[in-house]
Amino acid sequence: MTSTPTNAYAVLRVDRRKAKAMAAIAAASDHQMQTTPSPNHNPEGPAPLVLHLAEGKTPYQAAKHLLEGAERRNRETVLCRDIVLSASPSYFRPGHEDEAGVFDHDRMKTWTVAALAWAKRQWPDQMASAVLHLSEATPHIHILCVPRVKTAAGGWKLNSKALFDRQRLRDMQSSYAAAMAPLGIRRGEPGSEAVHTEVAQFYGAVQAAKSAPPARPKLPPPPAKPPEVATVLGKVREAAAAACGIETTHRKAMVAYQAALQRWRRDTKAARDDEAAAWERMQAAVAVAPLTRGRAPKAAEVEGPGPTPHPSTDAIRRKPRAP
Repeated sequence: MTSTPTNAYAVLRVDRRKAKAMAAIAAASDHQMQTTPSPNHNPEGPAPLVLHLAEGKTPYQAAKHLLEGAERRNRETVLCRDIVLSASPSYFRPGHEDEAGVFDHDRMKTWTVAALAWAKRQWPDQMASAVLHLSEATPHIHILCVPRVKTAAGGWKLNSKALFDRQRLRDMQSSYAAAMAPLGIRRGEPGSEAVHTEVAQFYGAVQAAKSAPPARPKLPPPPAKPPEVATVLGKVREAAAAACGIETTHRKAMVAYQAALQRWRRDTKAARDDEAAAWERMQAAVAVAPLTRGRAPKAAEVEGPGPTPHPSTDAIRRKPRAP
């Protein structure tokens, strides 16, 4: 992989729209899985790749699972936040920044590993789903985060302010940029300082990405089928020859075509299987990346009036618009 341009910036967006009803989560889930039309989505592009689900088969089911048993203060309580992770086009396609939809596969996969590892540390008990979009202008990951925090009694309470207040959003930008630093991706705000310094832990994930598949192999087109015998007389001759066991030129061509077609199908399937297996290995590498533990959690903050301490999570364990 060529050296990363110095003008590549980390991109992290937390949607201002706050899901306060299950219908809003369902809509976000449909968008992430691209089951609803989107003006910026190329329907012929790669399908969404589900990198993480807390439970079930869809982001909606995963978020619903994390919401079970979590205390909700009232109907205005935020149930879920939609987050987008990405980087500047100059990282994914250096020298081709204006070519929407183009990206270097090795760069994309290396970034995916590091970004997913960071997200799992950032929201160890809150991340419902992570879905990679490759069919839009620039690769990006959609994350559904259920803002649940531990209570003093050991249960869960929904508290979006505890995880997404102004200061934590700034810290989040710095932390994500620090995680991307090994890739040559930096924070967009000049002069800002990263508050999380555990950058070295992401080198393990970045190194693991090297075992991910290279750019999708460019398989040759399927073999061309020999033209059919056009005349009635020709068809009669072919039938007579076949009955007598005589190999005609057309028959030999058809036999060779069938053999070539079988080889092409076999090679294509093997390449696709290898690519799918490599993606599974990449996700497994993320799951066991050597991540350090975060700061010790404080008492859970209660949503409502009055000053309260902001808790810290204990680290354990998207396209209407293109990023």
